[in-house]
Amino acid sequence: MSEPPDDTLATARRKFKHQSQGLGVARVLVVDLITMTFSLTPALVAWWAFALFLRWSWEQAAFPLWALLAPAVLAAAFLVTCWLVRLCIPRMRPGTYKMELSRDYLAWFMTLCLGHSVRIAGLQPFFFSFYLTKYLYWRAMGARIAYGVNSSIFAVLADYPLLTVGKGCTVGANVLLIGHLFLGDKVMLGNVTLGENVFVGAGAMVGPRTSIGARSWIGMQNKLLKDTLPEDSRLENFEWEHFNPATRAPSPSTEERPS
Repeated sequence: MSEPPDDTLATARRKFKHQSQGLGVARVLVVDLITMTFSLTPALVAWWAFALFLRWSWEQAAFPLWALLAPAVLAAAFLVTCWLVRLCIPRMRPGTYKMELSRDYLAWFMTLCLGHSVRIAGLQPFFFSFYLTKYLYWRAMGARIAYGVNSSIFAVLADYPLLTVGKGCTVGANVLLIGHLFLGDKVMLGNVTLGENVFVGAGAMVGPRTSIGARSWIGMQNKLLKDTLPEDSRLENFEWEHFNPATRAPSPSTEERPS
């Protein structure tokens, strides 16, 4: 028998209060320091290199020609910095971990913060508008995503070292490809795998511990979590809007009643 709504809400509030009390001032400061370090460093280095290059090229005779290379310098500095910073982060490992300053939680949190840098730097539209730039960015972030993947500029990808996307895949607008899920005071990390020529429609979510076979078609607004789909699978639009029906507990209104 499921808990009444009031009991469920009270339980959630107790967990939140307990978790909030555990966040002391020192821990919050450490979290902020980590966030600023990994989110701001690539952006600051890239724009600093961009400014230095423009200052140097201004003193050259062929300034207009040199200035044309400034966007390439900006992109290269950002990619190299992201790659070097990622090498300093411990490797992410699938599993379920408490949200504390442990090795696996920090590895995930640092990687997540590093992924925010492309938006903080204002470079997300640039990198995600071209096949070459987004492929180089994904590789620098540790993702195993094939060259030529069709992805909307509005798609949201996170936890890059946990993502594998095969050739010929299409990822629509507002799609979430994420390798983490919060479970109260814990975070679950898992691999996300898309085979070759997989289509993921707008608004769909593909969560951790999910594998989609080659040539599958995932319609709009479907949600997959800890699911394994064979090759040539097809989910119509909104078919799994509330996750896989086979994994959901039946509601009281749909349970069989004795006659």
